[in-house]
Amino acid sequence: MTRRRRLASCCVIIALVATSSLVLPLIVGAASAVTTTALPAPPIARGGLIDSSSCVSGPVCVSLGWNHRGNTGFYWAARWQHRQWSKLPAPPNDTSPGGGELEISCATSTWCMTTGSTGLSPGNHPFADELVGSTWTSLLVPTPRGSTDFSLNRLVCRTTTWCIAVGSYVANKPNYVDAQFLSSEVWNGSTWHIVPIYSPRTYAHQIDPGMVAGGDHPTASPQQLSCVSETFCVITGFWRGVFVEQWNGHRWSEVPAPDYAWRPRGNSEFSGGACTSPSNCFATGGYAVSNGAWRPLIERWNGQQWKIVTLPELPTQFRHGTGFRLTQIECTSTNACVAFEDPGFTSTGVNGLQWDGSVWRYVTIGGSRKIPSILCLSKVHCQLID
Repeated sequence: MTRRRRLASCCVIIALVATSSLVLPLIVGAASAVTTTALPAPPIARGGLIDSSSCVSGPVCVSLGWNHRGNTGFYWAARWQHRQWSKLPAPPNDTSPGGGELEISCATSTWCMTTGSTGLSPGNHPFADELVGSTWTSLLVPTPRGSTDFSLNRLVCRTTTWCIAVGSYVANKPNYVDAQFLSSEVWNGSTWHIVPIYSPRTYAHQIDPGMVAGGDHPTASPQQLSCVSETFCVITGFWRGVFVEQWNGHRWSEVPAPDYAWRPRGNSEFSGGACTSPSNCFATGGYAVSNGAWRPLIERWNGQQWKIVTLPELPTQFRHGTGFRLTQIECTSTNACVAFEDPGFTSTGVNGLQWDGSVWRYVTIGGSRKIPSILCLSKVHCQLID
């Protein structure tokens, strides 16, 4: 399980051991408790950033990040195992500290894959590095013809011989100048190869390929990738409202999902998505009710269609304020999911929702204003990167 997150130097990793199926460090109104044990951040991370982490059972985690010595920046890697951190060599392709993008996914305690972009000009090239034990190997990443600024920044590895990555690139194509398009590649144990993905476009004069504030976006923006097998994955994000694509083992295809019914289409967005089976997925995000004011949005996939979930009434403190939207969801089973508030709209008190298999309820996750990133390994064991 992997989660990408840029965090300050005060970061710690917290191991959660639950007395029930709950995976929250603090739950409002819940009878069951969860104990937390704080693990120190990698020593090399102090004064820098944790950029991406992935954990497998053990727990064994590998974290990647950025730091600096004076004015010189560098990437680092570290492994948590046997209750201690050990330094690893940095991935060889991370050649532009702080400028590129990283994503890591580990399939075993001794094998991980990282993808991203170099952040180097011109071109901003994609990369993939394989970690076996403590040795990194650079891999060839095929690129679409004529592409620049290509990055694979969403990654899931199910085994050492199967990974899937989703990203984007910029290219000059008819009617578009420096336009952004989606791309996806699969690792088969020996090579990466490009696979078909639907890349929608907003038919308007080309605008900055970055994100715009609300409404239509120039192309779909994938936010969270979840795979339950080599033949079923879902990626959620936003374009002209909510956006979902599904992987069938050969190609990605758009799957219709409803926007919130009582708001304009472009006001709804997904920022998270998690699946526990091909017939059970949740997508999380929000819908804008006014400038800067949001309400949480959750939809569920039942194997045939996406439907909006009816949520309990918003807590009193949010009804006339900015509210909040959900940026991430993690599920450890069909009956246990936790969704988190957007870090840009943090608040004290309630900042998430929990699913127990029958109802969603508002919860408080942790005791700080920061929104944690939970990497769930099993129904009762998660790593919390805070």
